[in-house]
Amino acid sequence: MSKVNPKCVSCRIKNCSILRNSPNDVLEEISRKKTYLPIRKGEKLLSEDDKARDIFFIHSGVAKFEVNGKSDRTLIMKLAGKGAVLGHRSSSRNDSLPQTVVAVENLKVCKLSIEDFRSIAGKSPNLQSEITDSYLQEMREMELRALELVHKSVRQRIAGILIEIAALYQYAPGIKTVRTSLSRQDLAALAGTTKEQVSTILAEFQNQKLVKYQAKHFKYFNLAELRKIAEMVSLNQNSQD
Repeated sequence: MSKVNPKCVSCRIKNCSILRNSPNDVLEEISRKKTYLPIRKGEKLLSEDDKARDIFFIHSGVAKFEVNGKSDRTLIMKLAGKGAVLGHRSSSRNDSLPQTVVAVENLKVCKLSIEDFRSIAGKSPNLQSEITDSYLQEMREMELRALELVHKSVRQRIAGILIEIAALYQYAPGIKTVRTSLSRQDLAALAGTTKEQVSTILAEFQNQKLVKYQAKHFKYFNLAELRKIAEMVSLNQNSQD
């Protein structure tokens, strides 16, 4: 059974979150004020352009960050798993949220009001530093995602997404496989392409023994070869250097 509101001080998930360096008194105050709750697959935790109310820490499961592009086309900016914090980029209830966050699968999260979070962070230099580092990391990730959409081929982008999925679900060769709730359309939205292209390239990768899958169950990733594809510089880029 799931714990009823697990304590932050003893929670292993804090070690992969912005709470990793927070002192015990800060963790204890968060524990007193947060709520631990389940979120169902497909449920929205945050909605783009809504006002900020709460922040969430993912305890288990995977969520996706979406933005609406031209012609109502949805682009998935990133995936997030355990330890990720959602909604902290807003400084008050008057701020509009920059992205929609949706549960890819059933989640367990810890929820804290934005006012409580800001009050606690204001008393903790360690937490403030982690928040700043998190902002900078997210900005860098968004820059890299934008560059990849412009400069990398669809094949390279899909290879990169497979590597990301393997890491997010903690794939371990010969020990742990990956069962994901991500649809082909989700993969297409991550790669900035169509689900037909995703299916075609996944079939090519399987034929080349770079990946082994059935539906949404990935049984094998050849991570070394996928990294070579994802990091490959195109001939056109070489000729321009």
